[in-house]
Amino acid sequence: VKESTKIYDRTGATLLYEIGEVHRTRVKFADISPHMIHATVATEDREFYQHRGISVRGILRAVFRARPGRRLQGGSTITQQLAKNALLTPERTFTRKIREQLLAILVEQRYTKDQILEMYLNEIPYGANAYGVEAAARTYVGASAKDLSPAQAALLAALPKAPTYYSPYGSRKDELFARQQGIINAMVDLGYHTPDEAETAKKTTL
Repeated sequence: VKESTKIYDRTGATLLYEIGEVHRTRVKFADISPHMIHATVATEDREFYQHRGISVRGILRAVFRARPGRRLQGGSTITQQLAKNALLTPERTFTRKIREQLLAILVEQRYTKDQILEMYLNEIPYGANAYGVEAAARTYVGASAKDLSPAQAALLAALPKAPTYYSPYGSRKDELFARQQGIINAMVDLGYHTPDEAETAKKTTL
């Protein structure tokens, strides 16, 4: 995983410059807010802790949505997305989809769920040259990944689906915040938050 070069002042505490096409700082699973973990699972792969790499339900959903002449899309678990981003090309073909699924199964056999989430959250793009959750947290909310609130985590988790489309710097902020609210609701559905905690998060001004 490529990381950006960072230049600090003489105390080593103040970041002066960050150099590189990709802004990324790797963090350990323990240094990622549980809210970010929950928001990511809620929006990207609700069955993450139940499946072993691939989701039969997701595959069937993608097949039913497929149309002749259209690109194959949907149905990818978090593990499949990790395999695709880290090991494969971005092309959307049936052959690559099969490779993605086979690699996902192998990854699940070799790594724990926490290790997979750590790799995934350090890999994916969030837009604005921010790759990985730490860079995204610093870029968009001025915080560290370990300190993200439920509202902040849901906002960041909304971005990877379409980082440019949902960019907070763009003209679709209403859609971004609508997606954030939906993720907060999904976190309630999965038991990560109570309805009262969700209402507090929805009312948080970012």
